[in-house]
Amino acid sequence: MTEQRARGRRRAIMQVMMELVVPAIGFGLSVGYATRNYPASLITGVAISGAIYVLYMLDRAFLHPQLQKLPQDWLHLGLEMTFTLLEHVGGALLALWVCGRFFDFVVEATAAWIAVGGIVIVFPIIHGTEMALRFYRQLREKERQEAQLRALATQAELTALKAQINPHFLFNTLNTIAQLIHTDSAQAEATVERLADMFRHVLNGSERGLVPLEEELAFVDGYLEIERARFGERLRITREIAPPASSVPVPSLILQPLVENAVRHGRGADGSIDLTVRVQSCGDEVSIAVVDRGPGMPTNYRIGEGPGHGLRNVDERLRKTYGEEYGLQFSVGQPQGTVVTVRIPV
Repeated sequence: MTEQRARGRRRAIMQVMMELVVPAIGFGLSVGYATRNYPASLITGVAISGAIYVLYMLDRAFLHPQLQKLPQDWLHLGLEMTFTLLEHVGGALLALWVCGRFFDFVVEATAAWIAVGGIVIVFPIIHGTEMALRFYRQLREKERQEAQLRALATQAELTALKAQINPHFLFNTLNTIAQLIHTDSAQAEATVERLADMFRHVLNGSERGLVPLEEELAFVDGYLEIERARFGERLRITREIAPPASSVPVPSLILQPLVENAVRHGRGADGSIDLTVRVQSCGDEVSIAVVDRGPGMPTNYRIGEGPGHGLRNVDERLRKTYGEEYGLQFSVGQPQGTVVTVRIPV
């Protein structure tokens, strides 16, 4: 605390020197050179510096808060520098006129131009440059704080979205186990153990945020094994994985909702489910497609329609993580079915 007070005092002393003492000396010497009356000119310099400082403080108190409300930064800075110039010119001329009448100055024409030039040009340029630098630093600090706030807000939204998917997945998996209890208790027990292993992955992924794609695919495999316990041979799975893409980091729990949606809505007329998980490297992106052979989605389908929220959740997480152009993409499969594609920038 003592060190902070000392730094505060040093800053206050430097401000007084820069705002009052140094300008007063400069103004006094300029007027003295024009009038050859140095004792009176030094007093005049103090008067000029004081007048400019008073106008500057009035600007800070009344005009500056209004200029800060302007939406354009360049207009704000331009008006600030314009008013700074007017404060210097107005304060200097007013103090010079009053002191000239009081001390009865006799100013030679050439010397007067030199003095006024020093007053009107040199010091406003110095103060204007200082103001521009200060404004630039404030603008950069403001941008940094806004970027930090946006990052914190996005992280909070991602955490909330991830928290939504955990109970959603648990609820649907428990329904599967409840059905197995009545038909195959041994399989139900094995499924509970597999579910426990999967939730360890969920907790670890929540802590890390991003996980390697191969871990996410392994998690999907575990989920499909749970579903296979219910559907048996009716669930057929094809994997087409490009090995170089398996190490790419992806948001955790980003694929399981897509696979779950394909299992629920991609059944054929005979009740079978043909599911393909395809991973390809496409330049500076990795494309992950979940393909089913079901009846397909309605032509006017929009993400978020219906009671479920799995696809909407994934779409929002992708957009918030990578940008608006990285949302889910839907297309029609051949000869039928739905293709849901995720693009991950490498």
